Amino acid sequence: MKRIYLDPGDCLTDKHAVNIKGNTFRYLSKVLRMKEGDIFSGFDGAGFEHTVKILTAGGEHIKASLLESKKVSGAELPFNMLLFQSIPKKGKMDSIIRDVAQLGIKKIIPVLSERVICSLTSCREKGKMKRWEKIAAESSRIAGRQMVTEIGDFIRFEDAVKIKTDASVIFWEQATASLREIVKNLPEVKSGSSVKIFVGPEGGYTENEVSLAKACGAMPASMGRRILRVETASVIAAALIIYELENRM
Repeated sequence: MKRIYLDPGDCLTDKHAVNIKGNTFRYLSKVLRMKEGDIFSGFDGAGFEHTVKILTAGGEHIKASLLESKKVSGAELPFNMLLFQSIPKKGKMDSIIRDVAQLGIKKIIPVLSERVICSLTSCREKGKMKRWEKIAAESSRIAGRQMVTEIGDFIRFEDAVKIKTDASVIFWEQATASLREIVKNLPEVKSGSSVKIFVGPEGGYTENEVSLAKACGAMPASMGRRILRVETASVIAAALIIYELENRM
């Protein structure tokens, strides 16, 4: 059975039915060629899975009934991980979002730190946020997740480090402590705890930024002796800390 993301922007859902329009309608009708009587699995990105049967398909919308709806969370992380990602050059953010969404990240927040090349105006280029949201939704679907990784609004580094969470780690090439050491010293991470991680742009973070992060409670961690491309570093950083925290719980 096909599994589809029921984008809340396209799908008006009540207890027993759903009206589908926009990009989700076009995907179902034009790409998958679904028609009246077809059944598929739909997830809403908020933890619910639905068995959906198409009643009518035509014009610019699909009307369907919800044969079954259930709350599920088996593929989700037991804690809420937030990735504060300094914006890299060109299309690397697309790649980062595509990969880390599959790992179970709850939210990715684009950060303007000192060594970010683009300006806030160019970063907010029309359509960029929509593209990132679409990439996150598709990657979450591929991973079999019930939630969709959120894309937060752009934020400056000095504001990002002040956001309160239960634990905070900043990855820095000059850090001497390994991630495993850092995790041992983090406050206890329980189900529902919030954890934020910071990954810098090309060129990394400045010493002043790391000092500010430390003053706000972030712990600097190393990913090893080798210098990694930013799109590689982000995925490895997220994967490592997820592995360490899940095995600690």
